[in-house]
Order: sequence, then structure tokens, then C-alpha cells
Amino acid sequence: MTPEMDLTSNQIGRGPATLGALRAVFVKNALEFVRYPVNLMFSLVLPVIWFLPIYFLIVSFAPGGESVGLDAWVGTTSYFEYLPIGLIVGYVIMTIFWNLGFALKRLMDIGMLETIWACPVPRMVYIIGESLFSMARLVVEVAIVLLVYRYLYGFTLPATIVANLIWFVPFLLIMYGLGIGFASLVLLLKDANTLVDTSSFLVSGLTGTQNPPQVFPRFLLAVSIGIPITHVIDLLRSRTLGVEPLIDPTIQMAIVIASALLFPVAGVIVFHAVERRTRRLGNLHVH
Repeated sequence: MTPEMDLTSNQIGRGPATLGALRAVFVKNALEFVRYPVNLMFSLVLPVIWFLPIYFLIVSFAPGGESVGLDAWVGTTSYFEYLPIGLIVGYVIMTIFWNLGFALKRLMDIGMLETIWACPVPRMVYIIGESLFSMARLVVEVAIVLLVYRYLYGFTLPATIVANLIWFVPFLLIMYGLGIGFASLVLLLKDANTLVDTSSFLVSGLTGTQNPPQVFPRFLLAVSIGIPITHVIDLLRSRTLGVEPLIDPTIQMAIVIASALLFPVAGVIVFHAVERRTRRLGNLHVH
């Protein structure tokens, strides 16, 4: 592959062809998933197992899910209603990081990345297509996990969450922008496992998926407030549970909406710049 070869010119058209490409990638991933039934079993069991240490900590220090400490920080004692909102957001964060970045690493490992890159499919169509089945699977898994949490652990989502699900739309746009930019790092550094684990852990931890950001030291709180996902979680919690928001909710809404517009554009720009560099250097296939 020469530096002068511009594979982006050999692209499928818009409309039905793009939808067909997305559908093909979706079906490919679905077939891969059902081919390994043990993987299906673990995808449902592991979230329940991972939650056990958190559950035992809660019942140890907040019997019945009633936490005086949580009430002091945010104005509600119900940790059993407070935590699931962050858990759902955390699942989405992990899913997008793993499936936008790790998909490219998997193609590197099996020697198919250059082949896919030579196909007449826009890069963004393929990368987004890689995440669609995982997002559909995530919806089913979250529904099942919430039912398990409800009847096994006693955790419930308040009914008022339904009216605030609209905030998942800008949240997904923000996450896709981050995920696409993250995929460009995989092209550069080639080590998706460490990148995914570290990035998803840091984003989930700093945005307060399992705890109120208010408990962070000041320097970490400043970092947390600078991440738009923090404000998505805080809006969901404050509008659903009536807890004390981190900052003025009007400012939070402005931050979330502006980020939803800027992050996808920035992610695509960064990815295309990195992808052009890897083709120019001829190290696209290196892993």
C-alpha cells in the first residue's frame, strides 16, 4: 500500500448502501456472538458477580440501602435507588470503549484490518457498525441485570427515571465521540486491552458512576466537573431523585448539549487524521 493510495475515494454511496453496510456488520457480530453460547452465559452472569462486593459493602455500612452519609452529601438516603443510575451509565461507557477500540485490535490480530480498510466501506460506517450489535445486546443485558438486581438484591430504579431518559441521547453522542477518538489511539498504540481497561476505569471512576463526585478531593472534583459525562449522571440523579446537583442544572444542560455537538465532530476529525498518518507510514497492519 503506497502513501499515495487514497482508499477513501473507493467508498459506497449514501442512503441504502450505508444502511446495508451497517446491517452487514451488525449481522456479522450477531453470528459471532451466538456461535459461542458460553460467552452469552457469562455476559449475563458476570455483571451480577462483579456487583457482589459493592452489594456487601452497602449492606454492611448502610443496612437496607439507607445511607446517612449519602444523605449528608447529596440529600437522599436511598443508595439502592442512587447507585443503579450510575451502573447503567458505567455499562454504556465500558461497552462503547470496548467495541469501538477493541474491534480494531481484533482485526489486527486476525490479519484482517488492511482487508477491511481496502473494502469500499467508509471507516466511520464500519466502526459505528461494530458497536451497534453491542449496544442492542447492552439494552437486553441491562434489562435482565436490573431484574436480577431487583429480585436478588432489592435494587430498583425510581419511576421518574423514564421522564429523564432523553438525556441518554446526548450522552450516547458524547460517548461515541470519545469512542471514535479512542479508536484512533488503538491504531497508534496497538495495545487495546490496556487502553480499554485504563480508559473505561478512569472515566467511570472520575464521573461518579458508583459514588457522589462530591466526595472527591478538590483536585479530582475539578477534573470530574470538567468531564461532560459527570453532568449527564448528575442530571439523571438530580432530576430523578431530587438530590442536590453538583452545579446549576441549567449550566449542566448547556455543557451536555454543547459536548454532544462537539465531541462526535472532534472524534471523527482526530480519527481521520490518525488513520491518514498510519496509511502514510505504512504501519496500519502492525500489531
